[in-house]
Amino acid sequence: MMIQDAKLKQDILAGKNIVITGAGSDLGRSIAIASARHGANVVMLDRKQRDMNSAYDLICDSGHPEPIIVEFDILKSSAQDFQLLADSLAAEVKALDGLVHCAMWGTPLTPVILSSMDIWQKTLDQSLIKPMYLTKSLLPALNGNQQASIVFPVLDIGRKGRAYWGALGSAFAGIENLCETLVDECDNNNIRVNTLDCTRIKTAVRRKFYPAESVDHLIEPDDDIVTECFVRLLSDNASISGIRHRIPS
Repeated sequence: MMIQDAKLKQDILAGKNIVITGAGSDLGRSIAIASARHGANVVMLDRKQRDMNSAYDLICDSGHPEPIIVEFDILKSSAQDFQLLADSLAAEVKALDGLVHCAMWGTPLTPVILSSMDIWQKTLDQSLIKPMYLTKSLLPALNGNQQASIVFPVLDIGRKGRAYWGALGSAFAGIENLCETLVDECDNNNIRVNTLDCTRIKTAVRRKFYPAESVDHLIEPDDDIVTECFVRLLSDNASISGIRHRIPS
């Protein structure tokens, strides 16, 4: 489904507390800045604080709500670490209105016949299990609000398998299924869950997969076409749930 609507109101996310993972990288940084620009209280989460400092400064210098920076290594975190994070955020912001999973990792592209168990286990852990566990840990805080939104950026390989993408494709297929599962489980508690196909966005992760690719056909992560899709899904105007969205052409 393509996301199209009337012009966004400047304060469409006013007062909303939104957690954005990978906030120090290209896509996460862009979504954090755009969300703050539309009034959100952004919780920026990434492995290293220094990667988030420039976005923090830009948001504050522009007069938008001051973000919260959380240095948190998703890949190295245990179940206990995720619970401690959830408890800390609950004490800081009381309730959450949104969660965007912008943290993504590259993985070797390998034919199945040459695949190793270690690579498959690592890929599924970082791209499926850890995002699931972060979501699980934050669900109680999201459940406390009248309207909340979870957005999973995905790649098209999660819907259509291709040669050499077995591990990562399986992980994103799992994310699609997880989204559908959460939609059913959250049907009565006002939490919307959607995926957004980000295959066409120019990111550092994509460059690892296609190092020699011409980028003329790709969209910059801070392009309004991209950021407005996320903002719309986080806003109360988006009543839909369980939909696989795509960036407008």
